[in-house]
Parts: sequence; structure tokens; C-alpha cells
Amino acid sequence: MDTIEALADAYEQTRECVANLAISDFAMPTPCPGWDVRAVLGHIVSDTRMFTRVNRVGAFDEDEDDKDGLIGCQLISDLDAAAAANLASWRNPGAFEGDRTYPFGTFPATQAALINLQEVVVHNWDIAKTVGRKLVIDEEVGNSLYDLFRSLPLDVFRARGAFGPEVSVARSAPILDRLVALLGRHP
Repeated sequence: MDTIEALADAYEQTRECVANLAISDFAMPTPCPGWDVRAVLGHIVSDTRMFTRVNRVGAFDEDEDDKDGLIGCQLISDLDAAAAANLASWRNPGAFEGDRTYPFGTFPATQAALINLQEVVVHNWDIAKTVGRKLVIDEEVGNSLYDLFRSLPLDVFRARGAFGPEVSVARSAPILDRLVALLGRHP
């Protein structure tokens, strides 16, 4: 699996999910508790900027966080700019070497790239589910994300409110359903 290409595809899916929404659609509640479409999109952009900053400097300074980075800004252009910078940061020589440190932990760069990808994929699912679109991801991408998150200590993330309790789904459910259920969503 080419993680960078999968990430580029995920950002394109984000763009497709929100490109034709009416202004009122951004206020629709999503499966991500307490967040509407605007908040989820803002989170995608903010986290994308965080992953990019960490790739550039190796660690994240919480003082630089821009959780409100989309208030009053152009949503699509902010998404496009953040995605382009993020993809460029992963394409730099050596980007998949060493560790990356975030507020939620330190990870080898290869895992960090998958965590970056998961953030976009799962929140794309939140938006797609809200606006009545079907999100499809590559089976290999889904399996890579699922396997990584099965191996992480998710109870730590659940205690911080990042994920809800795992939702039970059939083993035969599509990989995207199993991934979002693992992270506390109801497919």
C-alpha cells in the first residue's frame, strides 16, 4: 500500500463530500458526538496542519494549535492548502524515518502516517454518513488502518474522549464498518 497515495485519495474524498454542500448543511450533526459538519471539517484541517508541523519539526507544540482555524475562512481552500502541505511533508526525503510526537503519543513515522490517514478516512465517514453519501475505501487501506488501531492501546484514547467504546459488528462486515465500529461509531 502506498500510504501517501491513500492519503491523497482520502483528501480528495473529503473535498468531494463537502464541495457541493449548502451553507446550512455545515450545521448538520455528525456521528462524531457534539460535532457538526463544520466542526469535523475544521478538525480535519487542524489535524492535517498538526501532522504537517510535526513532520517539519519532529514534535507538536500545543501553543501552535489552531482548533478554531476555520472560523471565518474559506473551507475548501483551507482544506486544499492543508492537504497539499501535508502530502508534501510526507513526500520529503526521510519523512518515513524516526519518530513523531503528538499530544496523544509518540509513534514511528510509518505509524504516524497511518494515523494521519485514519483521521481523514474516519472523519470522511462521519461527513459522508451525515450528508447521505456512501464512502468507499480500498480494502488494503482499510485493513492496514484496522490492523494498526487493533494494536494500539485504544482505552487510553477512549479515556481522553478521542474514541467511543467499540461497537459490535459482524466479522463479515465491510472493513470500513469494522474500522469505524472499532473507534466507537455505529455503521
